[in-house]
Amino acid sequence: MKVFQLDDYDWWVGESLAACIAEARATCGDDCYQDAEEDGCEVTPAELQTLIFRDDESDPPRTCTFAEQLAHEIDLGGEFPRLFASTES
Repeated sequence: MKVFQLDDYDWWVGESLAACIAEARATCGDDCYQDAEEDGCEVTPAELQTLIFRDDESDPPRTCTFAEQLAHEIDLGGEFPRLFASTES
């Protein structure tokens, strides 16, 4: 699994950019992520180590790197692709 940034606000986790875009549009609507084919990109290994994931729903709230959260998501299993992180509430 890889993490892909689809726009300035959302990151999705899945096997490919195309799969993440397709699921994002299926989830959010066909008019969403209109520039993702051109602007979407895989998060680099260096970025995975520096981007911070914050889980405000855990008690207490938890922070970790994107790399740590990606490992956690893979351990959880389930359906991929799916939303990984968002700056929007």
